[in-house]
Amino acid sequence: MSKRLIRITSQAIYPSLDKLLKLEINAVMQNGNTIFGKLHSFTEDQLVLLDTRSHPHQLLLNDLFEIVYDA
Repeated sequence: MSKRLIRITSQAIYPSLDKLLKLEINAVMQNGNTIFGKLHSFTEDQLVLLDTRSHPHQLLLNDLFEIVYDA
């Protein structure tokens, strides 16, 4: 069965973060790296993801290319 992946572009990330709290997301960076985890918190300029080992990753919104998650 196919998944329904939703992509949020870099321009639309900040307004969409409220509905993504506590969801598992893939944060795709401008350099091509992808970080998987649950969205823990966010501010105007950064977000914090908790990976599968509960380690926090602070990501700057300016460095994000897109966010991808499963609906």
